[in-house]
Amino acid sequence: MYVKNTVFTLLLSLVTSYAAPEDWTVSAPFQMSSDSNAGVSTSAYINVTRLVDGIWDWERREVGLYGSGYVGPAKGILIHITSSSNSNDHTGCQQPYRSSASDGKIPNPGIPWIALIKRGGCSFETKVENAYKELASGVIVYNDRDSSNLDRMKLSSDNGRNISAVFTFKWKGEEMARYLENNTDVYVEVTVGRQEPIRNAALNRTSVLFVSITFIVLMIISLAWLVFYYIQRLRNIHAKDKLSRRLCNAAKKALSKIPTKTIKSEDKEVKDGECCAVCIEPYKAVEVLRILPCT
Repeated sequence: MYVKNTVFTLLLSLVTSYAAPEDWTVSAPFQMSSDSNAGVSTSAYINVTRLVDGIWDWERREVGLYGSGYVGPAKGILIHITSSSNSNDHTGCQQPYRSSASDGKIPNPGIPWIALIKRGGCSFETKVENAYKELASGVIVYNDRDSSNLDRMKLSSDNGRNISAVFTFKWKGEEMARYLENNTDVYVEVTVGRQEPIRNAALNRTSVLFVSITFIVLMIISLAWLVFYYIQRLRNIHAKDKLSRRLCNAAKKALSKIPTKTIKSEDKEVKDGECCAVCIEPYKAVEVLRILPCT
């Protein structure tokens, strides 16, 4: 084990020194106070090195996000944590820690190692505190659910811990856990990535709530106006129909009160060939005429 650790340290030193500058640039300072990183999220590069068929294979991907508090590099042997009472419990909520390897041993003091822990079971603070007490050099917490976003772990920044804690995707954590099967040695180095301002989630929720309430209020006002408009329109139509019927009835009553006369062939109007003053047609026998009053 000591020889492997020595080889790993030399290997990481060579990789770091010969890597392209743009690939290994880290942000400084590594130690941040709670005031300096309160509004900033820092991504993490996870470098995985393992021996495959006698050849050292390594990959480096920006698939991590530092928690609040200490931000800095960490490297060491990767240990998939299991509970001493349950070999299927990888949440790291209970001490003492055991390794998922067949011997279940944690590296001796002085040998740097990284704790690989699954999310759930307890708070992030408890996981990191337990790993710190177990003398881990760093902590990688992988998600317990599929998600395209990384959560920033809420950790205490005033406890003096100088242990790096990084959150990564479920698939990445399970991938590294598979590497450790068959007692394969896996070495990990975590380096500081980009820094981006944190969007205020509470403000975003407030904005969404305000916009939603405004939209609902406008919809209610619009619906009320439409209901009022159509009710008023129906009332107007009903009033017009009622007025039209009243006028029609009044006209019929007025016409019924006007005296009528049936024209006969011997009447003066027929003999003289007089015409109707309204329709301008000659009177004919058997026609019924209304006698309009003269004013």
